Amino acid sequence: MNQKEKDMTHFPSKRSEKLEKYVIDELLKHSRYIFIQRVSRVQYGYCTHCNSRFRTSGDLKHNGKSECPNCKSDCRVKNHGMSRKYLRDHGTVVFYEKSQVNPDSAIIAQVFRVYRDYSGDYTKVQTEYVIVAKYLFESGNPGRATMYERWGGWQKANSVHSIESYPHCPIESIKEAVTGTPFYYSTWDQHEQPQRDYVKFFALYSKYPVIEILTKLGFKYFVGAKLFDGKTYSCINWRAKQLHDVLRLSKQDFQLVHKEQKLNPMQLRLFQLSRKDSAPPTIQEIQNFFTDSVGDVMNELNVVLKYSTLRKAMNYMQKQVQICDTYKTYFGLLIAWRDYIRDCETLEMDLSHSLILFPKNLHEEHQRTMKLVKTTSDERSRAKMLKRAETLQKYKFEDQEFVVIPAETTEELIEEGKRLEHCVARYADRHAEGKTTILFVRRKNNPNSPYYTIELQKNAIKQARGFKNASMTPDVQKFVQQFENTKLKRKRKEVAAI
Repeated sequence: MNQKEKDMTHFPSKRSEKLEKYVIDELLKHSRYIFIQRVSRVQYGYCTHCNSRFRTSGDLKHNGKSECPNCKSDCRVKNHGMSRKYLRDHGTVVFYEKSQVNPDSAIIAQVFRVYRDYSGDYTKVQTEYVIVAKYLFESGNPGRATMYERWGGWQKANSVHSIESYPHCPIESIKEAVTGTPFYYSTWDQHEQPQRDYVKFFALYSKYPVIEILTKLGFKYFVGAKLFDGKTYSCINWRAKQLHDVLRLSKQDFQLVHKEQKLNPMQLRLFQLSRKDSAPPTIQEIQNFFTDSVGDVMNELNVVLKYSTLRKAMNYMQKQVQICDTYKTYFGLLIAWRDYIRDCETLEMDLSHSLILFPKNLHEEHQRTMKLVKTTSDERSRAKMLKRAETLQKYKFEDQEFVVIPAETTEELIEEGKRLEHCVARYADRHAEGKTTILFVRRKNNPNSPYYTIELQKNAIKQARGFKNASMTPDVQKFVQQFENTKLKRKRKEVAAI
């Protein structure tokens, strides 16, 4: 027996009576009709819920509402003679039960698509059930969550996910399924589920039972973030068993956090990271400094904390906001500091030196490093351009009227873009790195004046544009065709021959 066959033994062979009752009483409660017809001027009705035929008061109208005198159901009225071609009701329900194999440690859920079709004989309508997905949740060490979808046969899904956004899911079925199993303590009923089917929650609990501890300790946020792709900042050790290990803290620090229970995720992460420092800030200091109004600055702080302790960073930020009018908030300051540090890394400056890491005036120093980075980048780009220009001389070509020459410097590309009013200057870096090739078409009697620009990719012309991105004139097109036949097609033939 393979794994899929073993998994399928956990599911019941028959539908639960409680499921069928839920479908009739709740899911398809709206699918109750009284079909009316007249026989010898007497109006009769037929109730599809209790399958009874009765004489009406004679005033029921098509598409109206009425109560069945026998079962007391609220029904919609339909005329027997009206078309019912598209009269079909349906719904989706996720129903939980205990495992047939391990009822003390595993639960299952099945997704049923349910239909009632009234297009034929409305006195013989049956409720149709189609199972479209099956879930198996097993507790243990490790636990396991498995999903199967019906695609021809039953196929194992890559991950556990909801079939529909808002299916019906009777809570009573979950309560009965989890009773007497470890899932009973999972705190499933304390977490809102946008999809309302709880499959992602039970899948997460099967894998990480620690979510019970987190919820009961007041860190419910992290469970929701883990479920729905929120930010957890790597605060949680999901596989840990000891309480302090779950929060990546010593027992002593864990007691401080547990007592406080008001740390937001970023504050908790900063508290964790600062524990290795010689003079770490207290929980209260972190809370008072990194309030919700500061915003999410964890990415910026990660760059800063590669070189600084948290306390030093906090002190420096406080001073810079006071002395520099440019930075009105810690958020803006941290973005600038992060960019400054990256500039220093690019320039290979020694960030272990406090005067470099903590400049007296961050704004002024950042302006200086930005210019240095630009100059360095321009110099590197210029060197690449000149080196590449040597290899592009093979593309030089001319006839009696026009000439093709390769771009050799960034300045040439900028001038080309300005004179022809197009965006070729943006291609400077790509040209320098060999990702594309820019060639100039000039009139032979005026070789210094931009006329048309050609872009090559993989030794083929991608585009050729003139003033304001104008297409080629017939004479230019003829010349470019000659250039392509002579320089490019011959080159491709040589490559093919090799």
